[in-house]
Amino acid sequence: MIKRNISLKKYTTFKIGGRAKYFSEVKTLKQLKDALKWAQQQQVPFFILGNGSNVLFSDQGFSGLVIKLTNRGIKKLSSKSVLVQAGTLTNDFLNSCVKNNWSGFEWLAGIPGTMGGVVYGNAGAFGYEIKDYVKKVETFDSQTQSLKSYSRSQCHFSYRESIFKQKTEVIWQIELKVMSGNRKEIQEKIAENWRQKIKNHTFDFPSAGSVFKNIIIKNTPYQKYFNKKKGTVTILGQEIAVKGGKVSAGWFIEQCGLKGLKIGGAQIADFHGNIIINYKNAKAQDVLRLIQIAKDKVWQKFKIKLEEEVIIV
Repeated sequence: MIKRNISLKKYTTFKIGGRAKYFSEVKTLKQLKDALKWAQQQQVPFFILGNGSNVLFSDQGFSGLVIKLTNRGIKKLSSKSVLVQAGTLTNDFLNSCVKNNWSGFEWLAGIPGTMGGVVYGNAGAFGYEIKDYVKKVETFDSQTQSLKSYSRSQCHFSYRESIFKQKTEVIWQIELKVMSGNRKEIQEKIAENWRQKIKNHTFDFPSAGSVFKNIIIKNTPYQKYFNKKKGTVTILGQEIAVKGGKVSAGWFIEQCGLKGLKIGGAQIADFHGNIIINYKNAKAQDVLRLIQIAKDKVWQKFKIKLEEEVIIV
């Protein structure tokens, strides 16, 4: 069913955004086909929405059709693989992991997205990324109105990237490899990861989590100062920890003295330079201005180009 003039604020973790001219929730393949066909007939753009945890909608809203995926479910294919519907919430998937003693996904704790969104952006945390667990991704192609299948290598995963960011296809379901583990240990790891995020104030205010991708040191002028043995890099006289070949984007923002900076109802969090919070009825415009200031200041001081991780619509 196509709804009209729907506020997008309540559909994102940022709690920001105007109205969608058209909006539809789809939980079956037929509903998805019908919604996409309708958008094609009306000649309007469409945007696929999961749980809205990595999205900033414009104050003007979206002039086309927002399709929210609510296809949820997990099916065990074998002792080593499961089929997960794209609209399945990460928390629901984690609950299934505990119930079935599947280990390896504990790092998903505190990522408030859908499994389709996790794959789309090759999400990661605590040194893990979803790409290492994907066996196959099934998409629905809006152009050919047919299902397509991608092996892990065909997904072209890289840091916070996948081939699906360049395509008009909709991730519909994902086959993941699972490993058998100890339920108590799985629960303890999940709880520990939650505690870590709560301790870091991640959920104190509406936000979209990390705004920028972390900085890959080998792509910067500081590569020559990277000490692989120590796992550090020296930048402007300071020795900084390098994890997985990256330095936190938040560190660069903090070094520019931007922590706590407010514009309108938005603020670069005083607890983390790479999180922008909606502390008081922020507008998308407030967030965008803070994003631009961070990019400009970091470039001026470090000659580092910050790249958004959050999707700006």
